[in-house]
Amino acid sequence: MSEMSRYLFLAGGLPFLFLGSVHARETPLSASKRKGLTPSDPALIESMQRSGLSLTRRTDMWLAWIGFNLSHSLGAVAFGLFVVVIGRNAESFASQAAVCVPLATLVAATYVAIGLKYWFRDPNAGLMVSLACFVASWLTL
Repeated sequence: MSEMSRYLFLAGGLPFLFLGSVHARETPLSASKRKGLTPSDPALIESMQRSGLSLTRRTDMWLAWIGFNLSHSLGAVAFGLFVVVIGRNAESFASQAAVCVPLATLVAATYVAIGLKYWFRDPNAGLMVSLACFVASWLTL
């Protein structure tokens, strides 16, 4: 098993750890605390707070927005941690790489596809770096 493959695999997890952490930090926890993921139009925040969900009356769009962003952040960080745990040493990587490298490549490719359609440049660049690392890891197994 190639050490270069393991290092590339680990490098592919770093953007997920970084972007997930930044995403959590930029998620507003209240309407009065403006952060990077706060809507630029204050009227939209008010509208989101007044708008319920068709699915349930227990929450509003603003709270659902905060919850979505925090859970999205958690998912990205958890995936990055998964990569670190698998790649933490040569033995772990050797025993799991045949399944985990293709899986990580698929996950990163899915994030890239979603990102290109819905997100902006900076996260997309990080996701493409991650995908390139996972593909290179797979090619050097």
